[in-house]
Amino acid sequence: MLHYKAAPIMVTRRLFSSQQLNPIKWGILSAGRIASDYAKAITITDGAVASAVAARCPTKAKEFATLHGIDKSYGCYHDVINSPEVDVVYIATTADHHFEWAKQSLLAGKPTVVEKPMTLRLADTKELIDLARQNNTFLMEGMWTRCFPAMHKLRQIIAAGELGQVVYCQGDFGWKFPTNNLDDRIWYKESGGVTLDIGMYCAQIGRVTFPNAQLKDVRATGTVKNGVDYSVMATVRYQQEDEAEEDGLLQFAVTGAANTEERLVIQGTKGRAILDAPFHVPERLRVSKDQGREKTEEIVYDYPLPNDPFGVWNNPGSIGFYHQINEVGKALKEGRNECDSYTWNDSLEVALIVDEIVDQVRGEGNDLTSSGACRQ
Repeated sequence: MLHYKAAPIMVTRRLFSSQQLNPIKWGILSAGRIASDYAKAITITDGAVASAVAARCPTKAKEFATLHGIDKSYGCYHDVINSPEVDVVYIATTADHHFEWAKQSLLAGKPTVVEKPMTLRLADTKELIDLARQNNTFLMEGMWTRCFPAMHKLRQIIAAGELGQVVYCQGDFGWKFPTNNLDDRIWYKESGGVTLDIGMYCAQIGRVTFPNAQLKDVRATGTVKNGVDYSVMATVRYQQEDEAEEDGLLQFAVTGAANTEERLVIQGTKGRAILDAPFHVPERLRVSKDQGREKTEEIVYDYPLPNDPFGVWNNPGSIGFYHQINEVGKALKEGRNECDSYTWNDSLEVALIVDEIVDQVRGEGNDLTSSGACRQ
């Protein structure tokens, strides 16, 4: 076995914006749990600073600003969007408000990062992307998993043909929903459910696994609890660029009923790649190359998370936001309107998959073949 270990990423928490020279200035919409994790990650990222935060409650915004060393706090989201002290807006509201505030931010000409999912429906995601294109403005859905070094390495390995033709990909993701609190955002009829919450982590891997293929169809089944999708099994089929090749398959299970292993396996004709748990915060990639039917050569790639000056986060692995913050800053400095790791086309395809899964599991599915939504 060969073992590659990346050099550790050493970071330091900065308490004051004055410690940065010409940083990218972030404005944060919301003072919730995920916004707090993101603000922490900004404080350890060179070239980035949180300069403003807004919440519906001004007192909560002020407390958030004090906690994270943010200069300005507001009780109105528009104040952050319109602030000349903000270079890019991060939208961390509940998902049912993503579209509304992303649209306002883009109309104001502000580069915008929207926490996943970008919106609740494909049509709304398309509208935001069209608006960003028309206004020549940066827009990214916060699929931070794509920004991790292990994910970059996986894409390189697939592109180089080291796995041969990829045949299928299998993954899982599950965490126990709070069944004793029906007011939790996970049970919201429009924006709740397992697919919009974590299913897209699995759905997005299709464009990594089959980068030159076309989405062909989506088939899903599952269970519904309290009006939202609760456990889902989905199969996504891709037509390869060379039509003589077999269709590629992405299969995954997501659930709110149990904490699952959360591992991802990509099987090719020459070997396989495994992103060890938790694959949405990937630190270890294992590549096994076939040396005959009973023998393989394994290469292990380790990419440790940055050293942690905080120790406590609201969500496991959130220090990994560091990678996304870095990539957004680089894109803005280079004048690009998309992040290479997660493009507008990525967002559109995942939105289509998610739409189909939610509709099929809740009993409202459409036939993609007959609708012409996917190329045959």
